[in-house]
Amino acid sequence: MIQHLLFTFNTFVAIFVIVDPFAVVPIYLSLTEGYSPAALRQTRHKATKIALAILCTFGLTGMGIFRVFGITLPAFQIAGGILLLLLGIAQLNSSRSRVQPEEQYEGMARDDISVFPLGMPLLAGPGAISTVVLFASEARGIGQMTGLLVAIAGALGASHLTLKGAPLLYKVLGRTGLNLLTRIMGVILTAVAVQFILNGILGAFPVLTVK
Repeated sequence: MIQHLLFTFNTFVAIFVIVDPFAVVPIYLSLTEGYSPAALRQTRHKATKIALAILCTFGLTGMGIFRVFGITLPAFQIAGGILLLLLGIAQLNSSRSRVQPEEQYEGMARDDISVFPLGMPLLAGPGAISTVVLFASEARGIGQMTGLLVAIAGALGASHLTLKGAPLLYKVLGRTGLNLLTRIMGVILTAVAVQFILNGILGAFPVLTVK
């Protein structure tokens, strides 16, 4: 039971850190400028549901998609770990690009931004998808798979609340404060990434585990 709870907690932290809703706040405020409270609420709810559906789908399918292409678990752990490491380093430097300028411009021109770019890639981007698949590959039994889905829902729920309080957060913390939180999350993300890389190396070369 304790092992399942730890798995769920670690998964929640990793997903929340990679989603990094604090970094999404300025973009969210820019995209929703002039929205009524009702429109803001509807947009947040829809975007969260879309992101939840995407991440849960990849969580349930796990490595199934990649096995079709002959990709092994250690190979994906190393590749996914490197991807997360690069994203973590970018967060540490506050240089991680959430959306391209042309994508943000396109989003501002849309009547509905809940699917793109808010739902994906801001909430359910490549990093979040990779993180979910990596933890799904390490889940053992129904208990940990259930924990994975709970962690996904919890992380997106926390992100939803962060966006709900976006105006207050930006007013209190400003861009500097939000960047500081992003850097702190970058430290956690780089540690998670290195652990995945180590797991992949040990999985590819089990002889290294022999004392």
